[in-house]
Amino acid sequence: MSTDDLARLPDASTMDAEEVVNALVKRFERRPHGHAYTNIGTRILVALNPFEAQESSSDDAALRYVDDYRDTSSERPELSPHVFKTAEQAYLHMRQTGLNQSLIFT
Repeated sequence: MSTDDLARLPDASTMDAEEVVNALVKRFERRPHGHAYTNIGTRILVALNPFEAQESSSDDAALRYVDDYRDTSSERPELSPHVFKTAEQAYLHMRQTGLNQSLIFT
C-alpha cells in the first residue's frame, strides 16, 4: 500500500492509526527515493523527518514547484506532495477568495 494521498485508498475511512503509520513508513522506505511527504486528503500534509538531507529540499525541487505554480495548463504533470505545494495551494486560495490562510506545523 503506497500512494501520494492516503485518503485515496479504498479503505481509508476505516484505517486505524497503526495502518496509517505503516502506510507512511512503507512510502518513506522506498529508497533511494523515499517520500518524506504524504497527503491525507486535500488539506493535510504529513512530513516525516529523516534526519538527513533530502533531494526534496534542494533548490531544484523548489524550482519545480515554482514552475508548477506558473504553469496553468491542464497538461502539466502532477507533482508529489511537498510543503511547497501546500504553500502554493494556500496562496492561490488566498488570491481567489481574499481570505487569510493559516499553515500549522507541529
